[in-house]
Amino acid sequence: MFFAIEHGINYSVEASLYNIHGLLALLSFIIGYYISTFYKRKFDIFVSIIVSFVFYLVAAFILAHVPIHVVFTPIAVITIITLVTIYFAKIPDNAKKINTKITFKDLVLRTILTVVIFLLVTSIPKIAPVNIAGIFSAFPSMMFPLLLIVHFNHSGNQARTILKNTPSGLSSIVIFCVSVHFTYPMLGVFLGTLVSFITCIIYIVIQLKLLDYFGVNVNAKQKKSDFKTS
Repeated sequence: MFFAIEHGINYSVEASLYNIHGLLALLSFIIGYYISTFYKRKFDIFVSIIVSFVFYLVAAFILAHVPIHVVFTPIAVITIITLVTIYFAKIPDNAKKINTKITFKDLVLRTILTVVIFLLVTSIPKIAPVNIAGIFSAFPSMMFPLLLIVHFNHSGNQARTILKNTPSGLSSIVIFCVSVHFTYPMLGVFLGTLVSFITCIIYIVIQLKLLDYFGVNVNAKQKKSDFKTS
């Protein structure tokens, strides 16, 4: 939507398809950070940041050179995301239940990081082609600050719990991007965004029903031992 307002509908329509590729880069980021949380020695948070960014940038570089198809790309990406979602859904959470409230300091830090990342992402079209801008528009500008705060204040286990439950919602963003691609030229930015959101919600409901039908519970699974120690 912000790309459309600042750079025009045609630009955002093209970027929306590359955003689907960006979701695979985001998935690589999640997997990289998830794997790195098993490292529990000194500077573990910095290791997680470096590993996740390496995973993300490598995936983004590769995907920037992969051709986009309006039909096959969304199907392929949704399939990959669904497989990862099913895999993570079978892994119990290792994190203990926490009742710590978000402090004012955490809220300010998260807001600043989110705004900075958002401004960086939205400025990419000024210095990079549409495929790069589209891919990087999927960067987790809201999730990443939260992840750092949780990891720093609590543990890698808590961060891992957030990460493993994130992919379940990514496929709905694919649907949103496809809808934007077709609705923006016909309906304009605001009405096209509204229709895309409604389409996205319908997809989420159908997705949850199907996963539940096949016995896949995407809600967090908690180990019994964690409840005893919390």
